[in-house]
Amino acid sequence: MFFSVLVPVYNAEPFLKDCMDSVLRQSEQDFEIILVNDGSVDGGGMICDRYRALHAGKIKVLHQPNRGLISARRAGINAAEGEYCIFLDADDTLEPDALAVIRETIAREQADIVIFNYYNRYEPEFTTAVAEAVFTDNTVFRGEAEKKPVYTEMIGSWRLNNLCTKAIRSPLVKQDDTPYEEYAANPHTEDLLQSLYPVTHAETIVYRSVPLYNYRRIQQSISTRVLPGKIDKQFNDAVMNRLRAYMTLWGMDTPEQLERFHARKINGLITLFWQHYRAADGEEEKRAMMDYPWGTHLDAEDLKYATSAALPRMRRIQLDAILHHKKHKLDWIARIGEIRMRASHGE
Repeated sequence: MFFSVLVPVYNAEPFLKDCMDSVLRQSEQDFEIILVNDGSVDGGGMICDRYRALHAGKIKVLHQPNRGLISARRAGINAAEGEYCIFLDADDTLEPDALAVIRETIAREQADIVIFNYYNRYEPEFTTAVAEAVFTDNTVFRGEAEKKPVYTEMIGSWRLNNLCTKAIRSPLVKQDDTPYEEYAANPHTEDLLQSLYPVTHAETIVYRSVPLYNYRRIQQSISTRVLPGKIDKQFNDAVMNRLRAYMTLWGMDTPEQLERFHARKINGLITLFWQHYRAADGEEEKRAMMDYPWGTHLDAEDLKYATSAALPRMRRIQLDAILHHKKHKLDWIARIGEIRMRASHGE
């Protein structure tokens, strides 16, 4: 068996049929599907069992109490019998020739990992946009020296984080010795976490700019309640610390790469602040967001790089306003941002 398609399922009843059908209708049919029902309280578990009954020998179903996305994915990996693992979220779909394209790429380059592009499918607008390619099509990274551009991208941006845009040789995910139980309580940035080991130990990685995956993007406003525990998890400092450790393993803890790493952390903090601040309902909630201790997520090394050229001047101004609770300046920046956004839409 060539592919194991791993699908964690949690309360995905409205989308699961589309997800499953997109796999079953693939032009490449040498695969198994492993559905991990992670304690769904809707009809998702029954849909899993129904598909298993209809496609005996093709589909496995694992039922477990709700333990979170990391646990569900690791359970699927442990049960996989295919040569390569494909990761598919239960509310997303694959393009009809996705597995065929991936298999052809693997055969041609003897790839351990194939990273591929994707479509963003926005709802309720029902519009589609192709994600910007990270590298040119069929770029091959062979050996440690040639993998440096992949490491650089993982250090400085989120664009190669997604586990769902990777086909990975199964031993690379099965032999991963990361202590996932220590991270299981927080699903944020788990894609990056689960990509670090296989990318590090792969001999050959191939990038395909062709979009093979469909991300369902449902437009929802962020909760306006200030929940410090929720914000803490959205940072997931533990995963960033692990990425920092991998930089040393890769020999990438140079001043230039450290600038990229710390700029990524700082930009992430600023972006998260604006998500919550713009969603705040009224002055009281804005003040609560101002009072949240954003600076606790930056260590001394982060602050050392806060004035580096890797961080644009406007972002440095924003960071200073956030850390020193300069509400008037933040309101001015927010207003400028709204004006620019309207202008870009021709308003």
